Amino acid sequence: MDGLILLLQRFTFRHWRQAPRTTLLLGLTLALGVAVFLSIRMANRAALSGFSNFTELITAESDFIIQATAGPLPEKALLDLREAIEPFAAVCVPIIETTASPPRKEGEPTGLSQRETFTLYGLDLVSLQNVSTARGQSETVAEGGLGSLSILGKSNAVFISSRLAERRGLKAGDSLELVMQDQRVGLEVAGIMPDRDKSVRVPETFLLMDLPALQRLLGRGGQLDRVEVILEKGKLGQQARAEVQRVLETQGEGRWRVSTPAQRRESASVMTQAFRWNLGILSMLALVVGLYLVFQALDGAVVRRREEIGVLRSLGVEPRTLQHAWLLESLLLGVAGGILGGLLGWVGALAAVKLVGQTVNVLYHTTHTQGVGFTLEDLWMALTLGMGASLVAGWWPARQAARTPPAQLLTRHLPQPVGGGRWRKIWPGLIWVALAAVLATLPPLRLEGGGRFALSGYGAAICLVVGGGLLAGGVLQLMGRFLQPLARWSAPVRLAASHLRRASSRHRLAVAALLCAVAMTSGMAILVGSFDRTMRGWINRTFQADLYVASDGAQSASSQNRILPATWQWLRDQPEVEDLNAICFQPLQLPEGETLLAAGDLGFMQRHSDMAWMQKPESEEIYDKDRNAGLCLVSEAFSERFRKRRGDEVLLPVPDGVRKLRIAGVYSDYGNERGTVIVDRVHYAAWFRDDSASRLAVQLKEGKAPESVRAAWLQRHPGLSIFTNGHLRNEVMRIFKQTFAITYALELIGVVVAVVGLGMSLASVLLERRAELTTLRALGMSREAMARATMLEGVFLALAGTVCGLVVSVALGWVLVFVINKQTFGWTLQFTLPWTAMTVLLLLVVGSAALVSWATGRWGADLPADREE
Repeated sequence: MDGLILLLQRFTFRHWRQAPRTTLLLGLTLALGVAVFLSIRMANRAALSGFSNFTELITAESDFIIQATAGPLPEKALLDLREAIEPFAAVCVPIIETTASPPRKEGEPTGLSQRETFTLYGLDLVSLQNVSTARGQSETVAEGGLGSLSILGKSNAVFISSRLAERRGLKAGDSLELVMQDQRVGLEVAGIMPDRDKSVRVPETFLLMDLPALQRLLGRGGQLDRVEVILEKGKLGQQARAEVQRVLETQGEGRWRVSTPAQRRESASVMTQAFRWNLGILSMLALVVGLYLVFQALDGAVVRRREEIGVLRSLGVEPRTLQHAWLLESLLLGVAGGILGGLLGWVGALAAVKLVGQTVNVLYHTTHTQGVGFTLEDLWMALTLGMGASLVAGWWPARQAARTPPAQLLTRHLPQPVGGGRWRKIWPGLIWVALAAVLATLPPLRLEGGGRFALSGYGAAICLVVGGGLLAGGVLQLMGRFLQPLARWSAPVRLAASHLRRASSRHRLAVAALLCAVAMTSGMAILVGSFDRTMRGWINRTFQADLYVASDGAQSASSQNRILPATWQWLRDQPEVEDLNAICFQPLQLPEGETLLAAGDLGFMQRHSDMAWMQKPESEEIYDKDRNAGLCLVSEAFSERFRKRRGDEVLLPVPDGVRKLRIAGVYSDYGNERGTVIVDRVHYAAWFRDDSASRLAVQLKEGKAPESVRAAWLQRHPGLSIFTNGHLRNEVMRIFKQTFAITYALELIGVVVAVVGLGMSLASVLLERRAELTTLRALGMSREAMARATMLEGVFLALAGTVCGLVVSVALGWVLVFVINKQTFGWTLQFTLPWTAMTVLLLLVVGSAALVSWATGRWGADLPADREE
């Protein structure tokens, strides 16, 4: 052990001190790879943690959550619930939940998901006092009003968070204007909610009202969203808790369902699982390419120190001791990179969490991201990634160092190829590609809650990249032959061609790493391009009405703000309206997982939409409200997720029981991956006793200007958002592009790291050629000519990696579009090759490689024969 420490001090640290910039660059590269992965992980966690229950914010976590099997929970069920739990030490807290947004400022354009979303909870404040007693808590919920219950009976009293009060300068008695349902509502600040403790902070956009007051504002008298059951602290053990759950489930059979807060959080997690996994896997790109960079640097260090290693061997140092010293150097590098990567990851997460949170809000559910915390678990993850990557990258160089014979002293500057000869053959690459083809045919893993994970699809993508990297090395020899006719005219060209014809394994590794980054980047561009083309076609076919109307308070995917019956019926009766479709959305919990129920005028869809069908209805019966009570349409995502086809039956939970519906057709839809079931509105209104609307599609009479009608309606109903056809299409495409914004940054990082790795690879090659460089200078070759030769070598390496990467990206894009996307989201996309983006990527990578290679060549031209660093 003492010998190992001495070797580390005299051998490893000395070289680190002599080449501090190289060591720093290596540590930063590894830290960048760790940081990218960690930042996405932390941002995902922050976005998911914003989905929380009321009692976690105000008092403590509830024990059980009671919800209706479908639709709202009737308030009269509260009496039965309290009777059921009367023998136990428990409290029922009825809750109604909604979202709201601040009204548009004058002159502010109408947009989708552009303003902040507030979450409002309405609850029985008396029950809240009982919760504090049951949990042994003495604090009040808010400062200024709740202690005396003076707000009971007030229709507009609201409690706000301390951070909102600080940001807006609000205090008790001030007003807060919001849009709820289709109305602008002025609320009075009754008090400020303090944070329960340092670990549970009230989100800035969380608001609290008295239950009856919020019910009146929403027009939802007699309705609840859920009831949270809280057991008295310390009174019941696990067996008694199980008994409480059994009693609740028995009493509520057919009327309500019982879940726990953990199950509710898990439901939110499953909903965003595919999105978070895709980001996490993409973020590994920078770490994988960084791992290659560490390998290149450590392998180059073996080359540079080969003579010194030979001296140590001749002095009796055991090969195992040298190998351990090299692995220890890798480990120390991993520790430094892991710690720095953890800090950089936290900084990156502060930027990424906004993008992730926006996507979750737009596509999945309302979330309140309260910042990103850096925990010991994050630090341990960073250290594990850093040390693991560096040890994997350092294993082969350590093995090479241990195998360096003492006779190496007699063969100064003799290069040793990296990797065995079998990797130079074509068959290993073909085996990996064949394995990718097999994996691409396998089905996804089915997860609890209806989710799917395309494990075999991701495996196929990895195999394609590995196989392509192994096959790409053979292209270098072809390029060397291509340059041969030009060699007679230029010494630099002749020199570059000779090196390419005798390409070492280090050259092949540089090409493989660049291929990996380019293939992933171009493959994602193909996916995004395919999505863009498909979305545009879908929008053109689906959105054909003149105006689209929604509540101005609906700024997130989970918003339950509705257009009240009186409002949409007034719009329908206007003389400029030819046809109107009032659409309503209702989340549904099926036994296999959560989905979405949509209700609308199916006849309107037939008259004014050109549906994209996967399985077209076999008759016109589905469009006739007098004959379609037992029929439904389902989206492709629903069909894939629940494995249902045209003609199959769906058991749909409704307030009065279960409805058996037959699937009349399957249509393409890209609104959500949970799937959608569409029924005719007249049947939905009868089943759920709900005549409100989530959205309106309005067809105007010929000659009526949509902009003029929109302006007149907004003047009468300022609580609405009204989009013309063109404006809505632009907004949908803006949100679509926003969801991919974070992937562009991840891809760019991977390409930058790969280009830097190319430069480091060339530096290692030049160090091996010190004797050759000395000879060339002695023969009269100028330093500029040697730099040009290195630049040509680097350009053709980059050209090989980029062109092969683009070829592999076509196959990778096919896997992303037809395997991973289809298995994860259930969507069929039109495959598109973005030629412009691929050409720009080719020019950008090759141009960057030319600059890096020229700079490396200038450095190598000045390298003396006896220089070690």
